[in-house]
Amino acid sequence: MAIRTMIRHALVTSAVTSAAVLGLVAAMPAQAQTAVDPGDYTPLPPGTDLALVYGQFINRDELKLPGGTTLKDDTNLNTSVALFRYVHFTKIGPFVVDPQIIVPVGSVHNAHVGGQDLGSSTGIGDAVVFATIWFVNKPSPDHATFFGFSPIVGIPTGTYDRNNAVNFGNNRWSFDPQIGFIQGLGRNVTLDLYGDVNFFTANDDVGRLSQRLTKKPVFHVQSWLRYALPDKKTSLSIGTASFWGGKESLDDVYTGTRTEHQQIRVAVQKFVAPKWQLELIGGRDVQAREGFREAARVQVRVLKIL
Repeated sequence: MAIRTMIRHALVTSAVTSAAVLGLVAAMPAQAQTAVDPGDYTPLPPGTDLALVYGQFINRDELKLPGGTTLKDDTNLNTSVALFRYVHFTKIGPFVVDPQIIVPVGSVHNAHVGGQDLGSSTGIGDAVVFATIWFVNKPSPDHATFFGFSPIVGIPTGTYDRNNAVNFGNNRWSFDPQIGFIQGLGRNVTLDLYGDVNFFTANDDVGRLSQRLTKKPVFHVQSWLRYALPDKKTSLSIGTASFWGGKESLDDVYTGTRTEHQQIRVAVQKFVAPKWQLELIGGRDVQAREGFREAARVQVRVLKIL
């Protein structure tokens, strides 16, 4: 019995360490910067402005440790985030460009690993600034083709306390070059493909000893297959997302956390008025490795054309 107790204590200690490090990026994981909704890489006419508000909730219900061990009992991590986004479409030379900014506000909460409470964090997250430039812009009712490039920069503006096990801010910069491709496949059917690589600077202020947290680049591939209903106001989409890489080290010691998981997603978008669109997206992980698994992801978006 003593040996079993020691083994369980070792597992829980390892999990808490991993969760504490993961908590630094829990509220605004790489997906929050790089996740692309159906049709996001569609260029609008220069002079158009968009105001968007997102409400996002993510529940994580288990933690996978190196070696295949999974902690499920009394293990949970939730994030509730509101994202405020402004987009302006303009033209530079022959190219359409859309400078924009995203500011998150929200919390990490109900954070437990093996029954141990990791606390919570509420505040402003890391702002994201970027612009997409479209190198291919060929609109068409059935066979449109768009190809764009977005250099995405994450700014460490978020709420952060080195003594907290979980934080809403990351306390590090990120740079994420992303490409997006949209192709019309015929009447009412469109394929979206996206890929990017997210790079991170080090967080040099982790814990009471101000340890150094580093994170390897994270690679992402995302897709959406969209079908527009005959009313031309509503579209249904099914998508996938794969993330890999992101191995994290604390003072050069592997924490047991990396960003490797695959997701499925479904989306509904509807114009409820000529300049107002509502969107609902749901998804979950179908596979995860060495980190928290997303059991449920729900996002509601309101878009207003200004």
